[in-house]
Amino acid sequence: MKISIFGKKIRMENKYNRVEIETNSRRAYVNGVMIWLHEPCRKQSSGWAIREVDFKKGIDPILRTYAYAPKRMPRLVVLDPGHGGKDTGSISPKGYREKDIVLDISHRVRKLLEAKGIRVRMTRTGDTYPQLDARTAYAYKNGADLFVSVHANAAGATSASGVETFITAAAGYDSSNHYGQAGDKFAFKNNTYDALNAALGFSIHSNIMKMTKRDDRGLRRARYSVLKHCSCPAALVECGFLTNPDEESLLNTSSYRESCARGIANGVLGYFTLMKRALR
Repeated sequence: MKISIFGKKIRMENKYNRVEIETNSRRAYVNGVMIWLHEPCRKQSSGWAIREVDFKKGIDPILRTYAYAPKRMPRLVVLDPGHGGKDTGSISPKGYREKDIVLDISHRVRKLLEAKGIRVRMTRTGDTYPQLDARTAYAYKNGADLFVSVHANAAGATSASGVETFITAAAGYDSSNHYGQAGDKFAFKNNTYDALNAALGFSIHSNIMKMTKRDDRGLRRARYSVLKHCSCPAALVECGFLTNPDEESLLNTSSYRESCARGIANGVLGYFTLMKRALR
């Protein structure tokens, strides 16, 4: 890749890919899509450096997924509509409930994937509340090859907007949303799949960004229960903010939910395509 510096960004590119990394920041961009590094890009001697973990378990698996592919094709996708039953999830000012919105989106994703011949199961198909550990246990029991949890976001500020996708934080490093807080660095079962998490998460996030055209909040790292205990590559998608007036309205429309579903489904299909190419 050719390396150049534009303002506060270091750019590396060839005819296939472009990687941009902000200096003194955890933000980076792969082909224009934001990803969050575990640690900021920092000055080192006469140049700039990122942590090895952010290259080996983040950037490289996105650019060279074939190098990290398993020895067989994935067969089963488990979709996890967040919340449900007694747990409404976030509730918008107009009373729209997260649990209802994400269930509808998940059913749409299932329909799109099954139309392509992919086997899909869901941790809930109605207004029930599986415990968090039951969701990952369900995926393990059924031999899931991929796990995708679907959510809608909320924030104290009504200005917060956009779409973000989470994968498990690497062992020894803080979560994206809790940077600098102690006690957030443990290793969990899902860390076995760090590289494939990055490939899956990026495929989903880049595709949902294309479909929804909302603000890009990036591919981030966290230790959510349904991610860290999962025994296969996993990602959690936040489809927009119920506390933002514009996105509250969008999330209540069939067209926007379909856009979210198509973005997630296209991301999963893109991951399957990458695996297929690697196994040729």
